[in-house]
Amino acid sequence: MAKEQKQPFESTLQDLVYSLDAGAGLKLIRMLLFCFVTLVIIVIFTGNQFRGFNSEAAMDSAQLGRNLAEMNRYVTQTVRPASIAQVSAHTFDGDARIGFHPELIRPPAYPAILAVAFKFFNLVGVDLFPTSEKFQGMQIYPAEQWVIVPINHLFVLLTGVMLYLLGRMLFSQKIGLLSVITYFLSAMVWQDSIYGSGIPVLSYFVISAFYFIVLAMNFRRERRSNVQWMSLFLLSVLFSAAAFLTHYAALAVLPGIALFVLIMGTRAQRTEHLAFFYLVFVLLVVSPWLLRNYQISGSPLGMAPHLALTDTAKYPADTLMRTLSPKFNLISDFAAVRAKCAENFNRLYTGNLTALGGGLLMAFFVVTYFYRFVRVHVHKLRWGIGLSMLLFFIGAGCFGGDSMRLYHIFWPFVILYGLAFFSILLDRLDITIDLYKMGLTGFVIALTALPLFITIFLAPAPKSTYPPYYVPFVMKVSELLKPTELMCSDMPWATAWYGRRVSILLPKELEDYYEINDYRKYISGLYITTLTKDRPMVSGLLNGSEKTWFPVAMGQLPKDFPLRHGFQLNEQDQLFLTDSVRWGAGDVQKREGEAAEGGAAAAAQPAAQ
Repeated sequence: MAKEQKQPFESTLQDLVYSLDAGAGLKLIRMLLFCFVTLVIIVIFTGNQFRGFNSEAAMDSAQLGRNLAEMNRYVTQTVRPASIAQVSAHTFDGDARIGFHPELIRPPAYPAILAVAFKFFNLVGVDLFPTSEKFQGMQIYPAEQWVIVPINHLFVLLTGVMLYLLGRMLFSQKIGLLSVITYFLSAMVWQDSIYGSGIPVLSYFVISAFYFIVLAMNFRRERRSNVQWMSLFLLSVLFSAAAFLTHYAALAVLPGIALFVLIMGTRAQRTEHLAFFYLVFVLLVVSPWLLRNYQISGSPLGMAPHLALTDTAKYPADTLMRTLSPKFNLISDFAAVRAKCAENFNRLYTGNLTALGGGLLMAFFVVTYFYRFVRVHVHKLRWGIGLSMLLFFIGAGCFGGDSMRLYHIFWPFVILYGLAFFSILLDRLDITIDLYKMGLTGFVIALTALPLFITIFLAPAPKSTYPPYYVPFVMKVSELLKPTELMCSDMPWATAWYGRRVSILLPKELEDYYEINDYRKYISGLYITTLTKDRPMVSGLLNGSEKTWFPVAMGQLPKDFPLRHGFQLNEQDQLFLTDSVRWGAGDVQKREGEAAEGGAAAAAQPAAQ
């Protein structure tokens, strides 16, 4: 065989230089540079802004994930009085199973993802859940810092990948790339990521569901093989089901995708049956979860639909879930929810919706509904997205609270269509200088990214999560109870997550507390924080929902109150009561510690007699 002739060194060097200048090497360098800049943004933003969780949703999801990892059961340590009544009514022995209480509000996908990560770190021997003694010297709970926030960051990156693929499919590679850059330069995206409630996970599942359904319907119109488009169709079904099992708000997405499937039909290729099968298949995938809820609570969605009554005229503030036996009446409840929905919807429509991403790209996105795109799937996808957004805002208006933050899942679509329409406008201007076009596009992206840069470089660093969340306090009072003993608190999600104790949400009435304590399970500790003490004096503490708790919060215990020993924390900010003296002399001496920004001293003082 003839020997393979070697290329001269000069020729190889020229190929390398050409590759770095215009070939695959240049693309690789650009990609590495893009990844490096994204990584820098993640590190700087997280280091600058993250001080630990400060929301019920994040802590509640985290403790659910840990329970799933350690017990292989989807049970919660955050027990709400309304849930106790619901479970009791649907068990054969009337037991609410407070020690292993089934979760009835949050679906399992996000906690399951966290559980997988917790198990992995447990296998490699990393302790993510330290005791108060080991936590000394730490600022942030390890499981939040090294697992939950990084997982949310990972799903932000995955959402960016799907956004690029969707943009390249619908418009062009350039629009896809610009959309990803804009997405990663959005302050809200990273705020959601460090928030810890799983919004990036939901965003990823939603955009993936849309991506695969668009691809499936395109393949079908192009008459590709049935295996190809049906596989993609089923992938969209699976991602839709995953979105639903991440948060019930994704229910608003399903009709939008079904509408897109429906209007993608032609006379020769009708799609009514596909839209129907899409909904049926999603229902089949999630049906085990719905059946589980129905068996436990009598409702396919557990207690989640009842949350619409939270903060209504019938159940002001958080009194619904704190009521041991809430009464439901369809007619009066509908009127209460309707009034709440109207108020929240107006606030969303006039504020959050129009200001999404600074408002600029949102304006371009809305204008696309008055424009006809040539490509059929691009034109019709808007109607599916529009229907989903409309249904979502109506639903978010009904439920309020954290669900109103979930409108951020539509931000990738707003970026995509907004930038595409802006690109069309530039083309219509007949601008011949490419540099000028690039400058205008960069200006729009820079305006959208302005909040991120201000947050990182100009805004003051966020305060600590106290009040009310201060991990050493929560750990300390929780560890005074045995693992099998029951805590009652106005922030049970915190004592469940940081303290690892089964915790009952402070009942609305003192009588409900006695009912649980005497007939359900003995309560060994009561932890009242600024969530209760900072309520308005007259409308909240004296005449409002806390009037029966006001004497207890002030340390004036009723004669028959079972917990008669305790101490106050941080100059009477917080109160802990228990049934016996569970601390030594050193614990009741004044401790110096940093409780919150401003260096409030942590004082543990004997309080109740």
